[in-house]
Amino acid sequence: MKSEQSIAIMKALADKSRLAIVNSLLDQPQYAEEIAKRHGLAASTVSFHLRKLEQAGLISTRREQYYLVVKLNQEIFNTTLKQIISVPAEGKELQDARIDLYRRKVLESFFRNGMLEKLPTQHKKRLIVLEQFALRFEHLRRYSESEVTGLITPLFDDYCTVRRLLVDERLINREGSTYWRGKELEAPAKQLEVAKGPFNVKTESDKRAEMKRLYKENSPGMGVYQIRNKVNGKIYVDSSKNLDGTRNSRLFQLRMGTIVFNPQLQSDVREFGAENFEFEVLAVLDQPEPGESVDRLLIALLLHWQEKLQPFGERGYNSLKGFERALSQLPGRSA
Repeated sequence: MKSEQSIAIMKALADKSRLAIVNSLLDQPQYAEEIAKRHGLAASTVSFHLRKLEQAGLISTRREQYYLVVKLNQEIFNTTLKQIISVPAEGKELQDARIDLYRRKVLESFFRNGMLEKLPTQHKKRLIVLEQFALRFEHLRRYSESEVTGLITPLFDDYCTVRRLLVDERLINREGSTYWRGKELEAPAKQLEVAKGPFNVKTESDKRAEMKRLYKENSPGMGVYQIRNKVNGKIYVDSSKNLDGTRNSRLFQLRMGTIVFNPQLQSDVREFGAENFEFEVLAVLDQPEPGESVDRLLIALLLHWQEKLQPFGERGYNSLKGFERALSQLPGRSA
């Protein structure tokens, strides 16, 4: 079916009266006068609608003495909607060529000497750029967060933003601090159940090492995150002992507009809308060694990022006084 005929069919059916006429013709052919009486239309109006339907090939007419007999073109009505809207092969090839040309132009505009100068603000252009980062990931291979940084930084300095966007756009997958491209791999805990061999007997040391590894891989990720206002760039930086849980909780609070932990942030969410705020993990805390204080390590990591990003005053939603007070209480540091 040619595209011109497809368009004619869609236009012909884009009218309430013509749809009603076609529906009544599904049962049997009818006289034009009968159609007029059935639908309460003037003869001239019916004549106009029948002409449109016939031009589209949906009906055919014939004369029987003084009467016009109208019937459906069954062949057309046996055609699926998919067949009607399908683009001919040559048209698809032309479209693909145009898409490829558009992609090349986008990449040439934003990349210079192999480096990304800036991220596009337009969503469709940003996706084209992000795909170049996603292609650097080997299919199904798992990467640590530092390895992901190593893949991104040769092309763009702001690896945190690119990493977050890759996950948000589902170009790569994330589980805790592990990243991969493609279909999800078997869970780490299941991978560890594979035996070394029928004649290998695990020693107590092996068992302890395996238990420690399982604990590290399955414990909730701890670290520092930020909530960023995409309109004015202001950020809120905090820490969490369960980043995934906190992500879900904070995103839910943003959608509901109930940011009880920060009145200023709540005010901006109500003004700009939840869709203009994003959650991003800035750093993941390594599992502490025995005897180390998780709370102290997490506070130190948080203060490091607050000192680096300065999310105070016009730049953010954090309290400068609270930061200075916590900094002064950190061993070996002063405000």
